[in-house]
Formats: sequence, C-alpha cells, structure tokens
Amino acid sequence: MLITPDDPRLVWLLVRTKPKQESAVTQALTARGVTAYCPRVLEPRPHARAPHGPVPLFPAYVFARCVAAERYALVHYCPGANGVVRFGENLAAVEDDFLAALREREGDRGYLVIGDARKPPAAGTRARVVSGPLRGVEGIVTRYLPAKDRVRLLLAMVGGPRHVEVDARHIRSG
Repeated sequence: MLITPDDPRLVWLLVRTKPKQESAVTQALTARGVTAYCPRVLEPRPHARAPHGPVPLFPAYVFARCVAAERYALVHYCPGANGVVRFGENLAAVEDDFLAALREREGDRGYLVIGDARKPPAAGTRARVVSGPLRGVEGIVTRYLPAKDRVRLLLAMVGGPRHVEVDARHIRSG
C-alpha cells in the first residue's frame, strides 16, 4: 500500500538497505526506538562459499514499524539504509497481516522454513517435464547437476535414446 508522508497511522514502512546491511539496519533502527523486522529464510547452500544459516527473505530490504509523520527522518537516514522506498510522493508500506503471517510461520525458530523444499531427483527414477519446450515428455533421471540445478534425463526419441539437460524446476519425478 502507498501512504502519504504525513499519514498519522502506525504502519510498516519498507526500507531499502545497502548490500548485506539488513542486520545492521535492523539493529540501528531498534537502537533508535523503532520496531524493525527482517524476515529470514533457511535455504540450502548452492555452493561451498554460500552463507551459513538463515538469509534475508527479501535481500536489501527491512520493515520499520512507525508513524511516518513522526519518524520518517529517523528511519530514512538510518546508517546502512538507502532510505524509505518511495513511489513519487508516496511511501511504500506493508499490511500488518502480511508481516504477522510471516512471523507466525517463523514460530520460535526466528526464520522461515520453506515447506515445499524441492529434493533433488534420484538417479534411475522416472520424471516428467512439466514446462518448457519438452513439456509432457517422460524420461529416466541419469544425473542431477547441483551446480547448475539441472537434471540430465534419458529420453526415448524416434532416432534412439538421447540425453537432455532440463532445469530441475521444470520436472516432476516419482
């Protein structure tokens, strides 16, 4: 939702941060007496140098709960922040229900866990391509390529068996 800078309501403002400064901005806002929230998610590490533990769900953004008319400058000029997100003269704010739902899903963990986490398909299982140019084609998984998040499938084609690589998000195995 968009609000005017003189809006008297208590809202969650969307604050853009400098790269990798979500925690610093959250701490700085809290030290200034503003409730801040940076939802985090636990996701699998795509490579060995990827960060350990939960990472921000919305990289380079945090939410600050305040009355814009009273605390705008305090939030906008926070160290590590690039300022409150604006669209013309209006400020970007987020509904309470949305952030309450995120916090509820966090529970006591302090981070979100994606419920439908995709597991890599096992070699030898049958898989169907569900989107893309090969949609509807079935084959056998011969290899999962984690660095590319792709699956190599063996397909029975008219000219004989062929290996193809497909984005892992575009197949359903089982």
